Amino acid sequence: MSEKILQKVGFIAPSTCLPRNAKTMLNRTAKLIRRRLGAEEIYFSPYLFSMDEQIDHVTASTDDRSADFKTVIRDCDLIISIAGGTGAEDLAFKIDKIDYRVIRNRRPIFIGFSDFAFLLSEIYHHARVPVVYFPTLKLGKGNAKKIFRLIQGEEVHYQGKRWLTPPPPRRISGIPIGGNLSTFVNFLNREKPPKFSWRRHILFIEDIQVDVEDLHRLLAALRRHGVLQKIRGIVIGSMYQYSRNHNYKKNQRDALKFILTYLGDVIRARRKHGSPLPILAVSNFGHNITRDLMAVPIGGRVTISKSKKITFRLGK
Repeated sequence: MSEKILQKVGFIAPSTCLPRNAKTMLNRTAKLIRRRLGAEEIYFSPYLFSMDEQIDHVTASTDDRSADFKTVIRDCDLIISIAGGTGAEDLAFKIDKIDYRVIRNRRPIFIGFSDFAFLLSEIYHHARVPVVYFPTLKLGKGNAKKIFRLIQGEEVHYQGKRWLTPPPPRRISGIPIGGNLSTFVNFLNREKPPKFSWRRHILFIEDIQVDVEDLHRLLAALRRHGVLQKIRGIVIGSMYQYSRNHNYKKNQRDALKFILTYLGDVIRARRKHGSPLPILAVSNFGHNITRDLMAVPIGGRVTISKSKKITFRLGK
């Protein structure tokens, strides 16, 4: 795996573009990756700072963005989405079985965050290749060491904040899945929903500025798709864009309280049938978090101990 990564890294913009003043941050991230992983070549998509003339919140036309994506999956070994926003779902209509076969055979590593969760979920579902949910331009002193270890196949460790349900009697293990809750639910909501063995998975969710009504709809959708009744466990990060003010803390507390209340009947039913649903809250997973930000290897492996220690690795 590490030998492939050393060759070519690609930065793409499948959703919203970067502001011009982010160029320094982009170059700094590229230098860091080149130095730490020994990448021989860095590819920058021509759409990183562009904006489509007709739809001004996406970087380029769907055809241009999908053509760029089809190129990098054939040429690059580490593929990085530089921003969230909206637009990644457009590419799902253009990516075909041949493209997924290329991904499955070449096994490039994908990294992205927020809106890119849609394509990360698609890639894992169709190609069964593990991907990483993480905003790469947030690479700093507190994050770089862990993300590079994860990419190179090593274990990385984080610490949860508190159990919202009684902790499991022993550690639980499974396959991480999820990401941004709104985007993940959108990924599930289709005429023929993607099929997963939910009992093998642990769901990781975070979101940005969802009110109680939206949160209710999102949780109801997870229930409708059979996720909550079967999933091995749930890890909940920030449900709002993180800030240090008291408003954020109150909103976060209210969101966790609502989730626990809404899932009350599921929690009781599963406990009654001998398959309890452990739910862990964490403080280092979500938007605008910079310190020890959690990188989640969707399709990889996670183990969570009773003491709230979270261990990830990219390979199963």
